[in-house]
Amino acid sequence: MAELIRSVEDEMPISYSRFDLVDGSGLGHDAEQETETGALLTEPGRIALGQVGIKSQAWARTAHVRMEAWDSEPPAPGTSWSEAGQVLYLSPGGTVFLCSLEVGHSGQMLLIGPPFFAYGLRAYAGPVRTRPADGDGALTEAVEETWLLQFWPLADVAAPALRTESETGGQTAARMREILPLAPGSAAPISGEWPALHPLPAPEPPTGILLWSHPAQSPAPASDHEAEGRISRGIVPQETPASWQRTEEALGDLRIDMLGGLPAGSGSWSRSQIEEYATRLRTSMRIGGELNPHGAPTLRLEASSVRTVLIGPDPGFSGRAWVWASDERAHVDVLSVDRQHIVRDRIRQNTLLTGIVTILRNESGFVEVRAATEVEAARVITVERLRG
Repeated sequence: MAELIRSVEDEMPISYSRFDLVDGSGLGHDAEQETETGALLTEPGRIALGQVGIKSQAWARTAHVRMEAWDSEPPAPGTSWSEAGQVLYLSPGGTVFLCSLEVGHSGQMLLIGPPFFAYGLRAYAGPVRTRPADGDGALTEAVEETWLLQFWPLADVAAPALRTESETGGQTAARMREILPLAPGSAAPISGEWPALHPLPAPEPPTGILLWSHPAQSPAPASDHEAEGRISRGIVPQETPASWQRTEEALGDLRIDMLGGLPAGSGSWSRSQIEEYATRLRTSMRIGGELNPHGAPTLRLEASSVRTVLIGPDPGFSGRAWVWASDERAHVDVLSVDRQHIVRDRIRQNTLLTGIVTILRNESGFVEVRAATEVEAARVITVERLRG
């Protein structure tokens, strides 16, 4: 029986009677022709590589969208929903978000499963909220329409990309099509083998639109000495006491779990820019937890310390990490898969260690990783064998 793994909700302005679903990797937007599959705009043949256009059914101003990830093909929802199209969605990154021509993405994302997988995507249109039209109360206009987008895994389609010698992201993603058409009755991936297809042990309520509530009373402004001290530690570059206060209000306890400092130039950000960054941090932390559903030990590294395959270093991708450590037993719980001692520096008394890991988060030049599982590591080992 199909099981719901996770879900998120988001809102998106509708521009020119459409909005778009985009892959979190940013790859796959190379379709030269769009064809209609119900309300879905895809490539010919009901295939979508990384991007799907969604046509407004009611010419409303806003789309309220619920996105769901399932471990297998889900049952039809209730009678308030009507099916609006189904396609085969090729996802280079394993995450998706919404955007429109008017605005970029809200910072909200859904982890649908492992990267370089083929997924079923089915869209449902739901109730439409209306109101009296301006200037003519006898008429009504659509204000908000609701959508349900459901994803479920169909096949691991990384094999053609793993065999390529090219590391150019766009070409690598395009090779996912070589696995098509899927063999009739082909077995779907075993969800138990991939942590990205596991629900969290303690189910959480659906993640909604992320809003930040400011404290009713602002904290006392930081002194120049406090702000200068934080600048010297690289926490908030180029900040002033006023900008530091804005950052404190917007980020709050998020700073405790940040992998690195704020991006360069953040000291001049407006409050809305800081709040947008806070939303992205929350999403990053949530997806990091979803990629590590059983709480395996993790390690924080510079992003340059991990060489991933296919693309990366993005959340969900696996690669080989390289770490200098003073103890040869260091990080044995994370660098445990294909662990190797590469070289010993007798002068500095440290050892270069390596192991295959999976990236959970990538922020400000740093990544959080855990030990890769067998199927995740297999992709890395395949590429290493092919490329020597």
